[in-house]
Amino acid sequence: MTGLTLVARRPEIQPASTTSVDSPALRALFDLVLDRAPDATVLPERDATALVIDLAYSVADLCASRRRRAAVRVSLGGEPWELGLERAGGDVLVSLAQTSSKPEVALHERRVDGDALSTRILDALAGRSEQSAIASLAALDGEGPRSQLYGEAARIAAAREHLAASAPFGPGEDLTEPAVVAVEPTGDVPITIAADILMRTPAPSAAAETAVQRADLFALLFRGKLRVIVGEHARELPDVFVFLFAEQLVEITLEALSAWALGRPYYRRLTIGGAICAVRIQGEGHASLTIGMPRRGSDERGHVWTFPAVDVGALVQSVVAFGRALARSVVRRNRAQAQNLRLSAFRTKVRDLGERMRDLTRDDSKINDAPEGYRAFAASLRQPPAPPEDETLASSRLRYTPRWFAAIPSIDLRATFLCGDALVVGATRELSCIDRRTGELAWTRPVPRAASVMTPLGLARMEAEGALHLHDLQTGDVLWTTSLTPRAGASASGVVVSTPGLPRMLVVNEGARHLAAIDLHGGEVRWRYASRRSGMFRLRRAGKLLVVASGESALVALDVLTGEVVWRFCDRRRFASHVAVDHDALFAVSGDGAFVDRGSAGLHHIDPWSGAARWSIDLPADTRPLGAPLLAPDTVVIQTHGRRGTGLVGFDRATGAPRFDIVACASAASSLVVDGTVILNSEGGELVAIDAKDGTTRYRHVFGGAEGDKPRRLEPMLRSGALFVPQSELFVVRPRDGKLLGRVPADLVPDLFRVDERCDVYVVEESGHIAAFSTGPRLRLV
Repeated sequence: MTGLTLVARRPEIQPASTTSVDSPALRALFDLVLDRAPDATVLPERDATALVIDLAYSVADLCASRRRRAAVRVSLGGEPWELGLERAGGDVLVSLAQTSSKPEVALHERRVDGDALSTRILDALAGRSEQSAIASLAALDGEGPRSQLYGEAARIAAAREHLAASAPFGPGEDLTEPAVVAVEPTGDVPITIAADILMRTPAPSAAAETAVQRADLFALLFRGKLRVIVGEHARELPDVFVFLFAEQLVEITLEALSAWALGRPYYRRLTIGGAICAVRIQGEGHASLTIGMPRRGSDERGHVWTFPAVDVGALVQSVVAFGRALARSVVRRNRAQAQNLRLSAFRTKVRDLGERMRDLTRDDSKINDAPEGYRAFAASLRQPPAPPEDETLASSRLRYTPRWFAAIPSIDLRATFLCGDALVVGATRELSCIDRRTGELAWTRPVPRAASVMTPLGLARMEAEGALHLHDLQTGDVLWTTSLTPRAGASASGVVVSTPGLPRMLVVNEGARHLAAIDLHGGEVRWRYASRRSGMFRLRRAGKLLVVASGESALVALDVLTGEVVWRFCDRRRFASHVAVDHDALFAVSGDGAFVDRGSAGLHHIDPWSGAARWSIDLPADTRPLGAPLLAPDTVVIQTHGRRGTGLVGFDRATGAPRFDIVACASAASSLVVDGTVILNSEGGELVAIDAKDGTTRYRHVFGGAEGDKPRRLEPMLRSGALFVPQSELFVVRPRDGKLLGRVPADLVPDLFRVDERCDVYVVEESGHIAAFSTGPRLRLV
C-alpha cells in the first residue's frame, strides 16, 4: 500500500506571560492601560463604556491611597477576565488573567506610570462623553432611547470628575522587592515536590483588608522554580506560576485516584502556569507523572520528563504534602491570604484528596469474634413453615367493583400508608386519615411537608428543620416531639425496629453524617452513630444487627441496642446500595456502577453475623448494577441498566460462579423474586418472568406497549398468590404462567396502590384522587 506522510511545522507555544487569546478586544484593552494610544472602540459599546468607568473609579482609589490593590471585571469574547491593579509608589502594576477553573495569564505585573494611566483613562472618558453627546442629539430627533443615553452621559461625567479630583497620582509607598520563599513538604514523602517562590512582604495597611473574604487570584500569581525528585532523578521547572500549577496537579490527581479506585484507566495532560502536567493510570496500583516546559518562541525547544511506574499512593501522598506546604507558606508570608476564597478552596481539595486516599487504603476491617448470639437471635425469629397459602385469587377470574372515591389535593405518595382500618394520606399542607371501609374523613391536621414512616405506635414525621413528631392514628394528635440536627437538603432514610426481644425504636439519619436511634415510646435518643463522610444512608436490619451502607468504602454492622460497631467489611470501592439478607447470607454491591461510565463494581458474599467474606468477585466492566441484589434459592441476581435496557446477571450463591447474563427488557423496570422467578415490570408495558437458575424466559406479557400515562412506581405486589402489576391500569396476573386474572376498573393512574388482607385494592393518583375497589364473589372448589 502507498503511504502518505504529512510534514507540518510544529506550532508555536505561547510563553506563560502571554495569552493565546488574540482578539481586537484584548488589543484594545492593552492600548488603554499600557503606553499606546487609547482606543476602546473595538470593544462592544456597552462593555467599553462600563470598562472605562470602572477603571476610572479604581484608579481614583489608587491615586487617593484609599486602597493599594483593585480588580476590574472585563468581558472578552464571553470569557470572564479580570484586570488587576496594584500601586507601587508612583507606578501601577497591571496584571490580566482569565479567572476560571484553569486560569490563563495574559499579563503579569507590567509596570505603568500612574499619572500616564490616569491621563489615558481621562482621555478615554472624554472620547466616550463626545460619543454619548452625539448620540443624545440623535435621540432628540427620535433616533434612539433618550433616557438611557442621558443616564450613560451622567455616569461618564461623574467618573471623569471623580478621577480628575483624585489626580495627580503622586509619589507613594513603594512595594518591597520579592523575596524567595522555600516551599518544602514535611515528613518522609516518596516523591519530593518542592518549589522556591517569589513573594512580597505585605504592607501593614493591607491587614485591614482581611475582614472580607473574597476570591483574589492576583495575590496568588507568584512565579517560582518547581522541583520534582523521584529516587535519584531530579527535574526543575523555572519561571512557573506555582499556585496555578499546584491547583491543577491536585485536581487531576483527585480524578486519577477516583479512576484507580474504580479500576478504570485514566490519562489527562494540560499546560497551566507555563508548565506541562500529566498523570496516567496505567496498571493495578501504578501511575506515571509527566512534567515539563512547553516550547517558547521559535528557537527554544520544550523539555518534558516522565516518571513511570509510580505508586498511586506515593503520588497522592506527595501531592498532598506539597499542597499543604504551599498553602502554609503563602499564609505565613501573608496573613491576609487566610481570607482568600481561592486559597481556601485549594486547601479543601487538598484535604479531600488526603481523606479520599485514607479511605481507600485504610484496612480497618473488623470481624465479630462472637457471632453465635446474633445468629441464635435471628434463628429464633424464623417462623415455622406456614401452611399452603390460600391461592383462590390465582385460580379464578377476579372482578372488582368501585366502593368509594375521595379527592385530596397535592398528595405525597411517600407519606401515604394503609394501616389497619385507616388510610393515612399526607399532602403538602395537611395530614388526613380516611376510613378504608366507608371512605369518610376521620380527621385532618395542618402540617408542613415532611418525610414520613409508619411505626407500630403511630406515624413518625421528620421535617427538614429537624423536628421529629409522632402522630396518633386515632386522633392525629402529636404524641411527642424530638429535635434532631437538620438534614440540610439530604434525603431522609430510616428503619423501624419492632421485633420481640428488642425495644421499639426508629433509626433515622440526622444531619449529614449521623444516625440516631429514637425510642418510640417517649422520643428519647438512645444512641448516635457517626459515619466517616456525609452521604445517603442505606439501612437493612438483620436480627439484632443494622447493616449500614453510607457511601464509604466500608460496610458496617451496628448493634441495634447500643449502636456499637459489631463488624466492618472494607473494599476499595464504595458501598452506596442496599444490601440483601437471607437467613445466613448477606450480599452487597460495591462501586458506583449505578451510573453509566463510572467504573467497575464488585459483588460480595458476607456472613451477616461475623462480617467475614465468603467470596468476592468483580462484576464485568460494562455492568451497571441497580438496587439491592435479588436472592433466589440457588442464585443471586444483579439487575443492571445500560444502553440496551434492563438486564439480569446471575451468579451461583455458593461459589459466585457466573450463570447467565441477559437483557430482559428494553426499558427501565422494577423487579421482584417469586418462587425462583425474577419478575420485571417495565416502563414499556412489559411484564417479563425470568428463571433465576438459567436465565431463560418463562413468559412475557405486554400491556398495551408504551401508550398512556405510566405510574410513578412500577413495583409489582404479591398478594394471596396473585401478582398485582401497575401499568396505565392495575392488572392482576398469575405469577407462575403470567395468565391475566383481572384488572381494576379505575380511571386513575396507579401511582401508588395498596392491597389489604381481603385483597381489596386502594388506588392513589398523585393528582389528588383516591379510589377503593372491592373484590366480587368468587367460585371455590370445596
